Amino acid sequence: MESMNWIQKFLKTHCKEVFITATVGIILVTVIRRRKKKVKKTYPPNTVIHHNVGRGPYAPSLTPFAVKLETYLRMTKVPFMTENDSARNKSSKGKMTWIEYNGQEVADSEFCIQFINKTFNIDMDKNFSDEEIGAGRAIQRMVDEHLYWTVALRRWVFDPEHGIDVKKHMKVPWIFFRIVGNMVKKQSYAQGVGRHTDEEVMQVMDEDLQALSKFLGKKKFMLGEQASQTDCAVFGMLSQIHWHSFGGAGEKLYKKYPNLSAFCERMKAEFWPDWDDCITHGGTRKAAK
Repeated sequence: MESMNWIQKFLKTHCKEVFITATVGIILVTVIRRRKKKVKKTYPPNTVIHHNVGRGPYAPSLTPFAVKLETYLRMTKVPFMTENDSARNKSSKGKMTWIEYNGQEVADSEFCIQFINKTFNIDMDKNFSDEEIGAGRAIQRMVDEHLYWTVALRRWVFDPEHGIDVKKHMKVPWIFFRIVGNMVKKQSYAQGVGRHTDEEVMQVMDEDLQALSKFLGKKKFMLGEQASQTDCAVFGMLSQIHWHSFGGAGEKLYKKYPNLSAFCERMKAEFWPDWDDCITHGGTRKAAK
């Protein structure tokens, strides 16, 4: 009992030092692992291998870009398989959503989609006007490069400050959560959104969601009755608010726009008939796919 009290007192007194030591230790282990020669797995030929960070508790991934990319693969019906290994097997750019095809590696969800289009001669824009294509591109950029940071800040920074135990819902170690949270703070500050207060970030998120809601209106998909590449980006990002907000402020804000919620359910029904096999059901079981 005395030793336990001493340990608790030591941790309380030297919390910062312990955190720094643990962080350095994790970094060293990561560097050592990366320096070890990777054993390349053999995959079926002419098959896109989608590397994902892992299946999420209520959506197929905790990263919107993996949901975006896998939805596109399903939409185009190209031969693919998902490897849930990118937490330890990142791309050359450090991205955790990437693909390989016959030994060729491609990182970043947008470059992956461009590669898929070129390799399989796919043109998802052929039935849309130039104006619709331009609008779709603008929406995709807003979602991937702007709305994303509000979602990340809510999950990793602000919601935990309001007492939501996000790491418990996501089933991740506290040290990992702390490291990612600090990284999100630094990266979002450099990008710009991270310079705002909690309330201002909520305002920014609301403006982006409102813009999406107004543009979608009563349409089935973002550009009309036919699904497009734009829908994959929007669905990927909204999937994190729709299924992975864990009762946070973003979820309450999102409920103001029921057409966005209906859009998510349509995309799920249309392209993810095996959804239940691709989630961990709150971490209660391993995803079947």
